Formats: sequence, C-alpha cells, structure tokens
Amino acid sequence: MRQEADHRVPVLIVGGSLVGLSTSLFLGRLGVPHMLVERHSGTSIHPRGRGNNVRTMELYRVAGIEGDIKAAASLLADNHGILQTPTLEGDAGEWLFKHIDPGGGLARFSPTAWCLCSQNDLEPVLLESARRLGGELRYSHELETFDQDDEGVTAVVRDRAGDERYTVRADYLVAADGPRSPVRDRLGIGQSGPG
Repeated sequence: MRQEADHRVPVLIVGGSLVGLSTSLFLGRLGVPHMLVERHSGTSIHPRGRGNNVRTMELYRVAGIEGDIKAAASLLADNHGILQTPTLEGDAGEWLFKHIDPGGGLARFSPTAWCLCSQNDLEPVLLESARRLGGELRYSHELETFDQDDEGVTAVVRDRAGDERYTVRADYLVAADGPRSPVRDRLGIGQSGPG
C-alpha cells in the first residue's frame, strides 16, 4: 500500500532552467496545477543560450510575454548576427550569420522575429510569468528519488536550505533537468549523437 504523500500535484517538473520554466509557464496558462523543483538557488547567472528562434518567440507571444522578453533583450538589441570564436582577443572568430534575417523577410511569415536574449536575462522573465500564473516554483529543492507506478509518480525531494525531505505525488513527472539528466539516466533513456 502506497504511503500518503506530503504534496499532491498533477505535474512535477524537475529543473528550473529554460525548459522547466517554459513548461511551468505553459501549464500555468492552461490552469494546470504543478510544482517545479530546481536544485540551484535561483535562475542562471551566465549569459549563454542567446538565440531564440522565430517559433520560440511565437510561443512566448501567445503566452503574452514577448514584450517582456524583448525588454529584457534590450542589451543585445543592436546585435544582428552570431559570431563564433575560440577567444575574445584578435580576429579569430567566424561569422555563422552576419544578419539573422537580412531584409526582414521573415515578417511575411510571422508576426514576431528572432530575438537575441541571454539566458540570464530570459529566465527571470519566465520565472515571474510562471509564478504570476500560479506555478509553485521551488528553488534550492532537489529531486532525490522517484518511483513510477500505473497511476503516477511518487518523488522524494530535498529542501537543500533546511536539508528536509518531503514526498510529492504527481500524475506526471517532466524531466527538464538538463543534458546530464539524472531522471533520464534513472529511466534508462540513452543519448546518441554529439553533445
């Protein structure tokens, strides 16, 4: 017989970066109660993952946060290309794109466009929006274990600040815990290809 869980939610999201926060945002828009747990104490402080393609921006537009993202991206507003370089000194770089959308041709197909917004600027926008839509987001909380049965998942989560553990019962578990996902590993889901 299964023990009663401390918390009950339809969806438990593991990982509070771009994928987890976007999942929380879209579930919140649909009124689906959920809990997100992220082992780090806050959103990313590193300016990585800058390119948001047109389809991503269309989805964020539907979610009503395109304007907030563009405001957060204002620091990069005059950047129109992608330069790849092994060093920040000299001219060793190679332009992948000098202009992402030269001539603005994408405007014929979409009401939005590419947006260069660094992850450290984008994540706080997603966090605020997800919370505003009712998401229960818990940073400094780490998934320790989970067990799946025919009706859902029971997870043990550790509050890293107080080193306390609690159980969460969910219908679904979303593994948004990055490229080295412990959830994926535990499920035996492998990877192929580079990266």
